Amino acid sequence: MPSEALTKVRTLRQVKSSLDVARKQRLRTTNSLDRATEQMVYLELPADMGLRRILDRERKRFTAQEAAVDRSRKRLLDFREKLAQTVNRNRALTELRLELQRGRSEGNNGLPPKAERRKPEQNMRQVRLRY
Repeated sequence: MPSEALTKVRTLRQVKSSLDVARKQRLRTTNSLDRATEQMVYLELPADMGLRRILDRERKRFTAQEAAVDRSRKRLLDFREKLAQTVNRNRALTELRLELQRGRSEGNNGLPPKAERRKPEQNMRQVRLRY
């Protein structure tokens, strides 16, 4: 027995209205049929101008990002250089302190003798404060 199911029923989603068909097709007017291909290219330029503007904006944004990255790298290098100077200074101080401590343990003071205090000269004025 043959099937009684309807096989060629279309739903509203499958049916296109004339408006949908017109949107998909570019209707050719008599004016557009007379135009040369060079004129057609010329008429499409405003879209290209918009594209050029977008591309120029993207180039500017990219160069700004590159400049920001370069500045960031420079700051990082400056910071590392400062840090290296601090580390080198601390290492030198540590070596000096270790050397002085070794000299102290050997009995050798290793320090230059203290300079004697200068006595005030006679011709300098002296101020005495009494409370």
